[in-house]
Amino acid sequence: MHRSVLIAFDFDHTIVNDNTDIVVRKLLPNEKLPDSVKDLYRSNGWTTYMGKIFELLHNNSIDIKQIKTAINNIPPVPGIDNLLKELHSRGYEIIIISDSNMLFISEWLKSKNLNYVITETFTNPAKIDNDGVIKLDMYHVQNSCKLSTVNLCKGQILEDYIKKRNDEGVHFDRIAYVGDGKNDLCPILRLSERDVAFPRKDYTLMKMLDHAENNQIPKINARVFPWSDGVQILKILEKEIGFSQISL
Repeated sequence: MHRSVLIAFDFDHTIVNDNTDIVVRKLLPNEKLPDSVKDLYRSNGWTTYMGKIFELLHNNSIDIKQIKTAINNIPPVPGIDNLLKELHSRGYEIIIISDSNMLFISEWLKSKNLNYVITETFTNPAKIDNDGVIKLDMYHVQNSCKLSTVNLCKGQILEDYIKKRNDEGVHFDRIAYVGDGKNDLCPILRLSERDVAFPRKDYTLMKMLDHAENNQIPKINARVFPWSDGVQILKILEKEIGFSQISL
């Protein structure tokens, strides 16, 4: 059986230094949203809400080219682009698990010549219809994980991927998860003592972990290393964890 190392990344505020959905929403004139649209988020979740945002963008003559330009102009988190290339060159298997959408993620990765380093991306499907409107679907519908949104349980996605690769003859000696937000808690809770979790400093996930007892967070088995840029992550992987060149 082939042995490898898996590194899973969130996307917004982890690979890109912003929230892709918010960047696109800001293209609306004065970001004026009817109360009916705001209510969608409260009642039906973010995916339904963003679907309506995409309709409003179209109604305001903001086309796909403008949207793609806004996405492509988002800078990477400092050092993350070089980190991804370095990890890929060493033989690490890299996946993205994100509550953004496939259109935004694939567009940004291609614009930065990073699409080749990602083995697989798990996110909400998105397509452009004949009228030029972005249509968004949920990645899945789940109600078993209370830590996650109905459309995306990152922990389940991670576990399913590990099992799939194991069935294909690839066993991961160690797993690392890099993220920043509330929905990144579930996957790091599923890591083992051999694995590592990277919560971004000063972001929601790190703040939750800093007050784990108050937040009633179960024990995290993985070692936790806060980070603020890609250089820090690489140094931790190299020196403190002992990750090095992977034999292919």
